[in-house]
Amino acid sequence: MNSIAPDVFSVAEKRLDWIGQRQSVLAQNIANANTPGYAARDIKPFGDFLADQATQETDNSFVDTSAGSTAPQDRASTEITLNGNTVELDEQLEKVAATDTAHQLATDLYKKYVGMFRTVIGKN
Repeated sequence: MNSIAPDVFSVAEKRLDWIGQRQSVLAQNIANANTPGYAARDIKPFGDFLADQATQETDNSFVDTSAGSTAPQDRASTEITLNGNTVELDEQLEKVAATDTAHQLATDLYKKYVGMFRTVIGKN
């Protein structure tokens, strides 16, 4: 019997893992805001991350979500400081806030789904 529950929990877990990875990368960017030559980094969007995992799962290959998940962002030459650093704190803080909002949404949806599941099985 194919149930939707494992798929929902699996996607929620992947989303939370992705959010954690992104917050870590953004924190590194902020920590290196004054490091000469440091290039701001980000991970690929969650939709691309899921598409890559779906492709890899059908190929039965190992899924490594941390290796190679970050890539330098493309920057115009005017956005690079004299010391070669490409971190813009305002942009990084906006990304942190957006990622925090995505985390809150993911956890809220997860809690709601668990609550509905508990109601159905009579454990509410």
